Amino acid sequence: MFYIQDGRFSQSLTTHEAILTAATSAHNDVDYGAGVFAFATAGGASLVFEDQVLNNFLANNTFTLIVGIDDITNTITLEKLKELSDLNPNLDVKVFCHSDSGSLFHPKFIWFKIDGEIRLITGSGNLTEKGLRRNREAFTNNYLTHNELRNFEDYWNFWLSENADNLRDLDDEEVVRKAAKNAIKFLRTRKLETELRVDVSEAMGETERETADTENPVAPPEDNQSDVPELIETEDYEAWTIEDNPEVLVAEIPNSSDRWKQANFNQATFESFFGGIAGVNEERRILLRHVGTTGILEELEVRPTISVRSKNYRVELKAAGGLNYPDGDSRPISIFIKIATRSFIYSLVMPEDVIYNEILIYLNNYQPRVGNRMRRYLTDVEELRENCPNLNFWLI
Repeated sequence: MFYIQDGRFSQSLTTHEAILTAATSAHNDVDYGAGVFAFATAGGASLVFEDQVLNNFLANNTFTLIVGIDDITNTITLEKLKELSDLNPNLDVKVFCHSDSGSLFHPKFIWFKIDGEIRLITGSGNLTEKGLRRNREAFTNNYLTHNELRNFEDYWNFWLSENADNLRDLDDEEVVRKAAKNAIKFLRTRKLETELRVDVSEAMGETERETADTENPVAPPEDNQSDVPELIETEDYEAWTIEDNPEVLVAEIPNSSDRWKQANFNQATFESFFGGIAGVNEERRILLRHVGTTGILEELEVRPTISVRSKNYRVELKAAGGLNYPDGDSRPISIFIKIATRSFIYSLVMPEDVIYNEILIYLNNYQPRVGNRMRRYLTDVEELRENCPNLNFWLI
């Protein structure tokens, strides 16, 4: 089957979700698996190998992961892969480290031998958050059985044996050196980008600068801006930035006693905005990241799109954990910005928060309250920014 990963495409399936579905056994007849990716980030590795599906797989079965070191993959990635392999003895991680100056290690595929067949996913996406979820990518999902299965295994083992010298351990001296070089290269790139923005700004006249700032605002560079990549990998951070004019949902959160953090939505919102499919319980995942008051992206929240018999569908919000539901008529308001297919940044605003009245006025103007109904207002980033200029999203 052929799939397109495209956040603007209503039928999009992400590479991440396809991998989780392929790794799920219906009959517990599992043997082993492997994956080969040109580049990897810590966030991409976490998405796949910290998911419960892969944890179940690795509990009793082996998996070989091979990542390239020609670009992107850096010391933070190696640290995460070491952590994952230490936690999962059945996960064997190797780095493809070669000395061919005219050749780039560039494959992207993953496979599982499950229920008597090889499930092979081959595509354009790397083991990064952008490659697995946000980028426009394409991939195929093929099931191989009988003679195809045996031929595939023989071919795979033959490739491994002929490349044994290139398959290095995570702590190999050359691997560590190249990973550090990739990190430095990124730091230098970010510094040059910052310097370029400064040079362009200084070269422009006041009128041109004011026009450009209005049409395409750019945050002024700070002295410590070049330090940011040391804390956040480029691929992972860019997977969560606001680009263009994405969809927005402004939603009042209903009271469900001490379980109100499991925000309820009707089927229409669950399907059209969050990207779930009622009645379909494949390994789809809603990804959420709460944006703190200073614009810091908080811990990734991974939520399965479980279909239930009732007409309500739940999206659990970690930011609501430990908070009491407000007394009286005030309701928490959550704002979701769709970054990619089933991927969202969000802000949970409580009545005592400084920004609450600004959002409430905006919601009242565009969707007045009717009785006790929970309001669900769909809009876009441009309108949201115009009406709520003090939201923490704009500090990212």
